[in-house]
Amino acid sequence: MSHRSKVLAAFKSLHRARKEVFAGDVRALNEVRQQINSQFREKLHETDDSKIEENLILANDVAYLLRSTVVQLQQKDADDETYELRITKNTYLPENTPFDPLKEMPVKQRKKKTSSCEDSKPS
Repeated sequence: MSHRSKVLAAFKSLHRARKEVFAGDVRALNEVRQQINSQFREKLHETDDSKIEENLILANDVAYLLRSTVVQLQQKDADDETYELRITKNTYLPENTPFDPLKEMPVKQRKKKTSSCEDSKPS
């Protein structure tokens, strides 16, 4: 795959992630679109293969992070302080394990120290 096709694929991936994550938020969609486009324009004339590959990795990582970590919070009613959290199918949700204060914590066994005194005893 040539650099041109890899760059276009990364560009499309970022824009798809933007549309998925910020669906319904026109302001955020426009801001992120401008940011993506300006970053790609900045690096338009890059010719060093290693820097191009580095930027491609960065672009793909950013698309992944957008999809997996960004959530939207929207106020349900103007009068109410209730909010709605919008997550996507790709949002990373760590398992929530409640803390049980009554559960006994495991104790690590300490290693026995070897005595260096035995080596220094006179015979």
